[in-house]
Amino acid sequence: MTQFTEEEEGQFIGSQRVHDKTNSIADGILDDHIVHECDIALNNFEIKKKRYRVLLNRYHVIWQRSDIKHKVKNESTNERTARTSLQKENEHEKEKIGNQTKYDDGSNVLHLQDVFRITKGPTKAACLRSALQVFDSDSIESDAEQQSSDSINTSDKYLMIHYAERIISSPTDCNRWQVQHLTLHNSDPYIIGKWHDQLQNRLLSSPRKRLKRLLVFINPYGGRKMALQIYERCCKPIIQLAGIDASCIITQRANQIRDILIGHDLKPYDAVCCVGGDGTVAEMINGLIWRSIRDHGMNPRQPDWIPKPSLPIGIIPAGSTDTIAYSLHGTSDVQTATIHLVLGQSKGLDVCSVRNCDGILRFCTSVMGYGYLGDVAAKSEKYRWMGTKRYEYTGVKAFLLNRGYEAEVHLLLDEDDEIDKVNTTCSVNCSRCQSNKEKDITADKPSSSNASLYKDNIETCHPPDNCDKPNDFYTSPEKASPQLIRSDRVSSNKWRIIRGDFFMITGANITCACTRSPNGISRYCHLGDGYLDLVLVRKTNLLNNIRFVINTMGRNGDIRNLPFVEIYRTRQFTFKAKMNAHSQDYNSVRGSCQPIAISGISEDGVSNTDSEFFSSWNCDGEVIASSIN
Repeated sequence: MTQFTEEEEGQFIGSQRVHDKTNSIADGILDDHIVHECDIALNNFEIKKKRYRVLLNRYHVIWQRSDIKHKVKNESTNERTARTSLQKENEHEKEKIGNQTKYDDGSNVLHLQDVFRITKGPTKAACLRSALQVFDSDSIESDAEQQSSDSINTSDKYLMIHYAERIISSPTDCNRWQVQHLTLHNSDPYIIGKWHDQLQNRLLSSPRKRLKRLLVFINPYGGRKMALQIYERCCKPIIQLAGIDASCIITQRANQIRDILIGHDLKPYDAVCCVGGDGTVAEMINGLIWRSIRDHGMNPRQPDWIPKPSLPIGIIPAGSTDTIAYSLHGTSDVQTATIHLVLGQSKGLDVCSVRNCDGILRFCTSVMGYGYLGDVAAKSEKYRWMGTKRYEYTGVKAFLLNRGYEAEVHLLLDEDDEIDKVNTTCSVNCSRCQSNKEKDITADKPSSSNASLYKDNIETCHPPDNCDKPNDFYTSPEKASPQLIRSDRVSSNKWRIIRGDFFMITGANITCACTRSPNGISRYCHLGDGYLDLVLVRKTNLLNNIRFVINTMGRNGDIRNLPFVEIYRTRQFTFKAKMNAHSQDYNSVRGSCQPIAISGISEDGVSNTDSEFFSSWNCDGEVIASSIN
C-alpha cells in the first residue's frame, strides 16, 4: 500500500475513494470507483524501458504512461466491435461486484480474473524460468507459503504477470485468446516483494475456483491423430504455467475413458479434461454421468433421476470437426480452449438421454442424426484408415445417393412459451440459458424419468386413422411424467406427430458449428436452455440438397428459409421407422424390425446400412450400440 503525494495526485483525472483513511485520492486512472474493504497499491515501474504509473486495486491492474500525455489509439471497426463485446461480457461481473468501474481512455486495464501466474526474479529470464518450473502435488499446496516467506529478496527487481488476452485485432476470429506477459521493473526489492504478495493474495481470494489437479485423457487415434502432439506443444506449457498438476492417460481402446471414470477414484482431481474429438468428449461425459448414477445407488438403465456429474469438464479440440468445443468457445483454437480451462471459466451444457423401453442407452451432447448423418457414421467405420477424409468420402457418396427414409416422429411442443418463439443466438451470460438454470435450481430433481417411453404414454400419441398424409399433424394433451416437464408448464405441452419421407432427421443439442460451418446446423440452438432443435429435412431432389449444404456452410445462410426444412424446439421426441406400427418395437431406437446391435451390425450379421428402408442413428459421431457394459 502506497500513500500518494500531492505531486502524484496532479497527474491524474477523476477520483477514487478508499475506506482506509491512510490512502489518499488518486486522479486520472479511475473515475468514481469505490473500493470497499480493500487496499490499493500505486507505484512507478518501467515497462519496456518506459516509465509507467501502475495501480493495483481489488479487481484490476491499471497502468498509464507517466512521462507523456497518452493519446487515444485509433481503432479499426473490427477492434471496436470486439472491444464492445468484451465490455458486455464484463457487465455481468461488474453487477456481481457492485462497482461501475470507469477508466480513462489512455489507461491499460487488466482484470485479475485473467491472470494465472505471478513470478519475480532478478532478471526477466529468471521470472520466465520460475514460471515454467514443473510442480508436483506437494509443491502446489506449499507454493503460496514458500513464495510469501522469501518475498523480500534483495536481488528481485522484476515482477512478471502472466495473463490471458483476447486477440481483438483478428479479422476473422475475435474469439481466440493468447498468453501475454507484463513485466514490471523497479530497483526497490521491497516494492517488488509487496506487489508480488498483494497479487498472490488477490488470486487466492478470487471467487472463481482455479484448478490444482487435473486428469487429462488423450486420444491419439481420433481425428487428425495429432492429439498427443497438440497437448505437448500447445496445452502442456500453459497448464504448467498456471501451476496445475496434470495426470495424463493416453487411451488405447474404445470406452477406456468411460471405464476409468466409472471404476477409479476421482476425489484427488478438481476436473477432468480430454484431448480429442466430439466422440472422445461424449465418452467422457457419458462416463461421468454413469459414475454419478452409480454413486447414487441407482440402476444405470432405469434411474429415478439423472444426477449432475461431480467434476467439471475441460475440452481440448483435436478431432475432425470439434463441434462441441467450437460451440462452447466460438473457435476451435487449442490455445483458447486451454486458457479457458486453466482460468476456471465454466459454461453449462445440456445433455440428452437416448432411451428405448429397456432404459437409457447413452447420453448425447451434440447431435443425433438419422438418415444422411447416420449413413455417413455407419459407412465410414470401414474407412478409418483414411483418417478425417473418410467422412468426406462417405458423405459425398451418401449425398449423391439421396436416400429418403419414411418415418414418424413424435415431439413435445410448448406452444405457450413466448421465449422459445424468439430466434436468438447463445452468447456469454445468455439470459435464456440463465433463466433455465434458475428454474433448474428450484426443481427437486434436475432430470427426467423413464415414464415417457412406456406403452401407456406412447399410445396417447397415436394419430387418428384418417391422418395418412406425410405432412399431417396431430396433437394430444401431454400425459408424461411431471419430472420430464415442470408442473407449471404441463398444461401447455402437447404432442405433435409428423410423418414423411426424410433425407435427414437431426436432434441438435447445440448449434453444431465448426470451422466449415460457422453457424452450424441450427444457429439459434442454445447451450443450456433445456431444449434441443429437431431439424427435419424432407427428401426432395439433389438440387435442394445442394441448397441445404450451401446454407449450412455459409456465414449468412439460414436453413429455416428453405421450404423443405422444418425446425422444432422440443424437450423430447420419439421416433418410429416405416413398418413399425406396434408399440413393442420401441425396444429399438432406430425403429427397425431388428434391435440395434453394436457398431451398426444387426443380429444376423448384416450391416444396418445395407437396407434401403432403414438407416442408423448417429450420436455424437458414433453409431448407437444396443447395450452398455
